[in-house]
Amino acid sequence: MTEPKQILSLPPLEEMEVGAPLSPRTGEPPRPAAAWLAAASAYLAVAVLIAVYALHWWLAAHPDTYPTSARLVEWVAPDPGKWLSLTLEGILAAATVLSAGAVGVAGFQAWNGWRWSRWAGLTALALTAAYAAITSDWALIAVGFAAVTSLSTFLPPMTRYFRYWEAVRSPQGEGYRRPARILYGRLPRFR
Repeated sequence: MTEPKQILSLPPLEEMEVGAPLSPRTGEPPRPAAAWLAAASAYLAVAVLIAVYALHWWLAAHPDTYPTSARLVEWVAPDPGKWLSLTLEGILAAATVLSAGAVGVAGFQAWNGWRWSRWAGLTALALTAAYAAITSDWALIAVGFAAVTSLSTFLPPMTRYFRYWEAVRSPQGEGYRRPARILYGRLPRFR
C-alpha cells in the first residue's frame, strides 16, 4: 500500500510591516502631544470666533451700540436696517464661517496626520487675523489660538507623526521588475 499524499498548502501570509509604530487599541500611529495641542487650540479658536460673532450680533441688535459693533461697521457707517448694513452683516457672517472653518479644518487634519494641515494652519492664521481686523480686539484671542495651531504642526514630533501616517496610508510594495528574457510562442518545456 502506498502512503497517502500530503496536501500542499501555501505558507501563511506575512503581516504588513509599515515601519511605523501602531497603537494596539486603534491601529493608528500614536498621537504626539503636539497633535493634541493643535487640535485643542483649533477648537478653542473656533469657539472664540463664534463668541466674537455672537457679541457682534448682540451689539448690533441695539441701536445705541450698532455703530461700534464691529470695525467694518464703524468704517462704512451705514444706516441701520438699510441694504448696506444688511450687506455688511452678510459679509461678517461669511467671514466668520470662513475663518472658523479654516481653523477647524487645520486642527482636525493635523489630528488625522495629513501633512497639508501645515499650509491649512498658515491659511487659517491669515484668515483669522483678517477677521480680527474687521471685527474687534476680542478676536485677537482666536488669532493666538490659530497661531498655536499653525506653529504646533511644524514641530519635529509632528513631522514624524506625518511620516508615520504616510507609511500607514500608502505602504510601499515591491515594485515591478522587468524579466530578463521574454519568451513568445510556445514555452521551451512544451516543444
